[in-house]
Amino acid sequence: MSRRRLQIGMWHAFSEEDLERLGSDAIDGIEICQYRDNESLLYTTKVCKEKGLSFGIHTPVFGGQPYRRPRITSVDREEREEALRCVEREVRAAAEYGADYLLFHYPYVPIFPPETKRVFSNMPLPGERYSAEQINAAELRDISLRLFDTLCELQHRYGQCIVLEHDFWGEHEELLTAMFREHPEIELVVDTCRLDISAKAFGNVEPIRWLEAVAPYVYLVHYSNVQYEADRFIHHLPVLPEHDHDDRFGDAYAYLACLAQRNERFHVTFEHNAKLIDRNRLLDLYARTERLLKPSLKKSDSD
Repeated sequence: MSRRRLQIGMWHAFSEEDLERLGSDAIDGIEICQYRDNESLLYTTKVCKEKGLSFGIHTPVFGGQPYRRPRITSVDREEREEALRCVEREVRAAAEYGADYLLFHYPYVPIFPPETKRVFSNMPLPGERYSAEQINAAELRDISLRLFDTLCELQHRYGQCIVLEHDFWGEHEELLTAMFREHPEIELVVDTCRLDISAKAFGNVEPIRWLEAVAPYVYLVHYSNVQYEADRFIHHLPVLPEHDHDDRFGDAYAYLACLAQRNERFHVTFEHNAKLIDRNRLLDLYARTERLLKPSLKKSDSD
């Protein structure tokens, strides 16, 4: 079993200053995204090797222009085919630089169910998502089967680990779960923010039930919390103890605890705005997360 990694995000450019400020003995990986050019990425890979850090990539590999996530589950065939060409370019680049994993969103385009329990003004707008009427279960299953087959083939051809972060799945929870169950080569990324927002916005999402079902297929957790206001949410917050029993915040810690009891190998990226807390609180957050992920160590300490 590979060693579990705790990672920090370092998008757009590698920063020695950020590594000094955000790093610790607990951190042994970074997640990168939208780097400027080949030189910037080569420098990052060089520093990671020198410091013994792993790195994964949240697509896109390179930035520099307005970016739309590949619409890999679009109902429009030409749009979907263009998205898959984009996926292959990203896979080729990630493999060239030796990334531990490359992450895409699935389903993408995100899907909303027929009924919304609570409306948030900063949820995806109609042009950025599908309503339940725009894609049915048979369509999504056919598109998904083709997608997973393609990703498996690309993963084998380029020797590049590909993972999929869940987006809003509408009414298709079981279909999404089945895709990962039937294609163990492609693993799942759980986003604790998006999962909690789904539960608050839609009546059909029960996070713990779903996490129990998908736990064996989880490769990575994007770990952060969310705060709810009257008609919007603030996301990518550090997960702090005072959030645990405060209804204004999400249940990120509970979600991670649920997965930790059922899967001993997934990695964690702190996908939060670390500037919101000082370094001492940040180190406490890392230590609390480590304790949660290593229950056997706690047991041996008390023996």
